[in-house]
Amino acid sequence: MNNILVSALTALDVFLCVLVVVAACDYLRKVRPTDQPLLSIAFYLVAIGGFGAFVTALQGHWVNPFGVMLHAGVVAYAWARRGHVFT
Repeated sequence: MNNILVSALTALDVFLCVLVVVAACDYLRKVRPTDQPLLSIAFYLVAIGGFGAFVTALQGHWVNPFGVMLHAGVVAYAWARRGHVFT
């Protein structure tokens, strides 16, 4: 049972990491670095961190449940604020 839970958490984390990277790259496409440099740096860090988490999850490293919740929170925040960024 524990193996199934770990596999499910890994699959969920990989999916959330992909969503985080896609959302950060999409936000970077819309934000001008000269107008909002701190926001641009934050999106770059999120994209790099999400991609790194994606790679380590695919390599079979242990997935931290709190990391999965963090990724879910970033995805939820990005979904909630999408109208604010794209205007």
